[in-house]
Amino acid sequence: MNAQEIKNILIAYLKAANREVRIYQEKSIGDAVCDLMTVTDCLTGYEIKSDLDNYQRLGHQIRAYDLFFEQNYIVVGGRHLNSAARRVPDHWGIITIQSAQVVIHRAARTGKPDCARQLSALWTIELTNLLTKAGLPLYTYKSKQYIIEQIVKKLDRVEIRRHIVYELMHRDYTRFDGKDASLQFGGVRETEDGSRAVSGLPTAEIVDALSEQDFGEMTLDQWIALYAQAKELQKSKEDLRRVRVTPRTPHDIPYTDIEVSLGVPWVSEEIISDFTYFLCTGKEAFAAKGDTPHKLVSYEPLTGYWYVENKQRGYGDRTRIERTYGLPNYNALYILEAALNLREIRRETKEETLAAQEKQEAIEKLFKEGVWQDEDRRWEIEEAYNKLFQGCQTKEYSGRELKFPEMSPDITLFDYQKDAVMRVISEKNTLLAFDVGAGKTYIMIAAAMRMRQEGRSRKNLFVVPNHIVGQWELIFKQMYPAAKVLSVAPAAFRPQIRQKVLGQIQRGDYDGIIMAYSCFEMIPLSQEYLMEQMEQKLEELRNSLPVRRSEGYVSRISAAVDREKEYLKNQIAGLISMLEGPADAITFDQLEINTLFVDEAHNFKNIPLRSNLKRISGVNITGSKKCLEMLHKVRCVQENNQGRGAVFATGTPIYTL
Repeated sequence: MNAQEIKNILIAYLKAANREVRIYQEKSIGDAVCDLMTVTDCLTGYEIKSDLDNYQRLGHQIRAYDLFFEQNYIVVGGRHLNSAARRVPDHWGIITIQSAQVVIHRAARTGKPDCARQLSALWTIELTNLLTKAGLPLYTYKSKQYIIEQIVKKLDRVEIRRHIVYELMHRDYTRFDGKDASLQFGGVRETEDGSRAVSGLPTAEIVDALSEQDFGEMTLDQWIALYAQAKELQKSKEDLRRVRVTPRTPHDIPYTDIEVSLGVPWVSEEIISDFTYFLCTGKEAFAAKGDTPHKLVSYEPLTGYWYVENKQRGYGDRTRIERTYGLPNYNALYILEAALNLREIRRETKEETLAAQEKQEAIEKLFKEGVWQDEDRRWEIEEAYNKLFQGCQTKEYSGRELKFPEMSPDITLFDYQKDAVMRVISEKNTLLAFDVGAGKTYIMIAAAMRMRQEGRSRKNLFVVPNHIVGQWELIFKQMYPAAKVLSVAPAAFRPQIRQKVLGQIQRGDYDGIIMAYSCFEMIPLSQEYLMEQMEQKLEELRNSLPVRRSEGYVSRISAAVDREKEYLKNQIAGLISMLEGPADAITFDQLEINTLFVDEAHNFKNIPLRSNLKRISGVNITGSKKCLEMLHKVRCVQENNQGRGAVFATGTPIYTL
């Protein structure tokens, strides 16, 4: 049998064997052509070797197939049956076809193809569909190669392959999504309502259309018509690129309401890299056809450090980087890096410092003026900003149907209090931000008892100001007269009996434990726990060190990581130095607290902050040990309870947050 006869039998077999299949013939896969490609739940390639063929090009074809397909088969007639297994790798499948009989001698194993190669098989309109579904910028003015590189960089392999299979399975040669009409071929026409529309086949994809047809069935008239279509390609595409694309659904927070500056987390590394190219050359880094994206800056998210490449040598327009936006001995790239890292510029003399700061202001102004001029940048920043802040909307809960067993019949909660109880029960961690006098105490006690009754939280600790411990105990008993409550006031937590009280908390079965601030602060975390936490953080920092990057980048990032390590060690050492008492003393991490309720939580707002900015008006970035210790204790509770276990109540939530 010749190759065409084998192919016809194979196509009939594949259609019968698969419930849903799309078959392409003579499909280009980079620098080779695949005899037959099927689209099912993956992409499979079939290389046909008839009795008249030889293996001369097979080695080159195997490499091309492996880069493109998840599974590959060699399909042979009788002559090549014995030699096929020696000629192809072990992960290739082997099919023989003789006298209309199809036999699978070896099933193919799934490989790891190159996602970029597979994406190159999609039309631009299909890539646009993929970008839309994945929530990525449309890259309207970028080349196809640039779009593919961004998809590979920002999506995982499984998601990319799922999109590729879907687009190839549902490819339509006659009807296309109007959202990407710029690729349509056939002319622009006016519709009845006066709008512009397009019709016909995209000539750039004519070859793909032919790949699902039998060339032997093409008549001379069809070839002539196809040639006439191709002749009109240039003019039609020029006209059609002016057809307006349907816009995306606008974001809730538009770019006009977003403040941008160098170094903010909602501006990506790619945007800063493009801006760096523009700063040095005065040209937009659009990565047009034949061009490559410029990787000029790097960002390390764990330390928050930005690194600008090639600062010393520089590139582009020397006048721009050493005069317009920089100084001869401190060029624009050094100034840009300082701005990205929120680092105050200081030079040898006051005059040089002022000059450099003026250039920094000029660079900031250039960035703010240009960042919104590109449609893709606008959408990308809007997307990042909305993900950060628009998702902070408060979820509504209804607790109107909640029942409170064992609660005194003399106590009746308001509807908003029941809703708040439901919030505490439903969310892992909760902030109760109510005005003074709104009944936050009742909410916390009711929520704690309900969670204990449901088995969600066996041991509840209430940390309250010293002067209201008695008041809390009274309210608890009024609400739940039969409740077993342990009240720990300062007088009951003297050094002589402190370990006894902690033993009661550790081993006791209480409905609620009410503890004064000062007593809570006297319970340390164990040295073992603190050291374990420090080692975890240090390991994260060590893993953040770059591999195979420029020497300058590695040294700068290493220095930033070392600074973080030193800061972390000093922080933990400060907490360890506060440890007192005998070696076998009970520590907080041994108490097995399930939920930590903190009343008047704004008293613990002053946690240490990491920032390159100094002397921020109204903000104490140093923090206090009391607040730092509260932070570690909250994390301890959360780690032992699958991420849940903190309920903060305050009448001044802005200050608390």
